[in-house]
Amino acid sequence: MQKTIRLLALLLAVQVVAAVALGFSAPRLAARPDPVPLLALADAVPDRIAIANGDGDSVELIKTDAGWQVAVHDGFPADSAKVEGLLRQLRELTYRAPVATSSSAHARLKVAEDAFERRITLAAGEDTLATLYLGSSPSVRRMHARRADDNAVHEVEFASYEAPATASDWIDKTVLQLPADEVTALQVADLRLVRTAPQQADEAADEAAEAGPAWQAEGLDQPPNQAAVDDLVRRLTQLRIGDVLGREARPEYGLEQPRLTLTLERGEAEPVEYRLGKMADEDGYVLKTSLRPEYFRLPSYTGEGLVEAADRETLLAADS
Repeated sequence: MQKTIRLLALLLAVQVVAAVALGFSAPRLAARPDPVPLLALADAVPDRIAIANGDGDSVELIKTDAGWQVAVHDGFPADSAKVEGLLRQLRELTYRAPVATSSSAHARLKVAEDAFERRITLAAGEDTLATLYLGSSPSVRRMHARRADDNAVHEVEFASYEAPATASDWIDKTVLQLPADEVTALQVADLRLVRTAPQQADEAADEAAEAGPAWQAEGLDQPPNQAAVDDLVRRLTQLRIGDVLGREARPEYGLEQPRLTLTLERGEAEPVEYRLGKMADEDGYVLKTSLRPEYFRLPSYTGEGLVEAADRETLLAADS
């Protein structure tokens, strides 16, 4: 019995020594590879981005001397920060090992030429820099991805909503915003509201003067509601559009009988005119402003908020 135990112990020792030696001498086959950039763009700077989804929607973004623009809207400004953010994300996409290497997996993982969630093409001038197919999502903010010039499919950190394929998601929705402190007067129908310079404010009302310039209603003894006028100015100068409708007027825009017309004055600068119509048979508003040639769709809550804020009774209500 003792002889058997000693023999087993000797065998165990030999196995341990062999395992340790093998661990030091064998290749590190299980070592995790270093991440590799998915798109080898090097120093190339794209000036055109085309994005398509599997439903047939597509958008093209073009970089000009004036910045990024949305091609479908005759060079309307794009949200440059959003475009540059997408490019940064694409440059930072990395992989470690493919999840599939055969073209037979492309359709299943939705990275095929005719079956994909997103197809993103980057170009510079006439040269295509890269085409990327983004497909199914194995987990949150993870997608299968494939370069057009490679059969290998990888898993990358990305979400389809970060590359929308509709123009309305890429337009600069702040294009109508203005500095609020430049506004000197408002004309709402027959009501004219004039901003009083800070030095002309009632010196006895120190707190009111510190709060900012006061407003006066021309031709009226009753002062306007200061907070209400400030709110209207804020809504106008911080306006965010919903979509671009083009440069052609249409009867369904409701601008022949607008819900609201007003003019915003900015000292020596050109006044800005606004006309707001309620869309026929649709839950939305259309805005035409002298700042730009396009007609804009506004969300219902934005349009309704402007109509309510510009109401005469609201603007002349006693301060609470």
